[in-house]
Amino acid sequence: MGSLRNQAYLKTRVSIFSSRLLTPEAVERYKSMSLNQLGEAFDLMPIIEEPLEARQKSRLVEQALLHRMMSELSVLLRPLSGRARGLLLYWPRKFELYNLKTLIRGKLNDLGMDEIRDSLHDLPENIRLPHESLLQAENVLEMLRQLDQGPYAMIARQARHVFEEKNESFSLDAAIDRLYYTGMQRHINLAGGIDKRGLHKVIGIMIDRQNILWLLRYRLVYRFAPSEAYYLLIPTGGRIQRDLLMELANLEGLDNIVDHLPDPFRQILESADTITRIRQKLDHHVSLELQKLMRYSPDAVVSALSYMIIRDMDLMRVYAIIQGKLLQMDASLVDRAVPGDALAAAKEAAA
Repeated sequence: MGSLRNQAYLKTRVSIFSSRLLTPEAVERYKSMSLNQLGEAFDLMPIIEEPLEARQKSRLVEQALLHRMMSELSVLLRPLSGRARGLLLYWPRKFELYNLKTLIRGKLNDLGMDEIRDSLHDLPENIRLPHESLLQAENVLEMLRQLDQGPYAMIARQARHVFEEKNESFSLDAAIDRLYYTGMQRHINLAGGIDKRGLHKVIGIMIDRQNILWLLRYRLVYRFAPSEAYYLLIPTGGRIQRDLLMELANLEGLDNIVDHLPDPFRQILESADTITRIRQKLDHHVSLELQKLMRYSPDAVVSALSYMIIRDMDLMRVYAIIQGKLLQMDASLVDRAVPGDALAAAKEAAA
């Protein structure tokens, strides 16, 4: 990564920022607050007080929380250069890939340019796609061809091949998601002077989570054939590798799939009876494991990357709470969306 001074700076910033991570007590406190109290706590009052529809406010709140996170990322990037900087910058590209998928869906559904623009995240220039140029593209293939040069080139080229073969949006969306994670693996393999073991743990944890959720949705919700579901997964993860993924893809039923997962996933998920509950329990596990890496990894880049992933998960929980207040949802619905046991990672990590 560079000098010991840079390592020390980054470690110190992560340590300071880590105090912002959610505790179970903070989450319960936020759920009990009024909308105005939440607005004051997160500097969102200008949005809350705007004479806008609830869904418009919700969109602006999401954008404001994302800006908050990007501001923290910019601080963590200051001492980094070369591949270490490129690696940490790769992580937030997932948000711009959300934009790419929004642009593609808008183009396929003949939506107006203003409508599409209103749905895009506003991201920093160093990871931002050329939105206006992409909006002007004649079709999806032309849109992807425009990205043949630059940081999104590999994802765009492979996504274009998928679209040419399948010519439908679902396979393209799935391919973009899959290519994002394989791209992260490629950045880790190229990283020099960084704790690769720690980095592989970080990406392995995230890929295992995604593969479990994708597999359950593809097999149980969309009813894809085993071979089709397997093709849409990431072949190399953490504890779940290619052969086991193939075995899992051939199983039927939620309980049966969970029973064949390796530990700790089988133990963690054995009492979960819905995919939503499984996602919440997986998020709890991911948060716990990443907090360990954030605190105890000898490498500051590993700590910083772990922090940003946890922070993203935390702010999405905050967003869910605020959105529930904006839409005047029943408190029980918010509790189910942001359950206390899915947010107890801080206590368990301390224990």
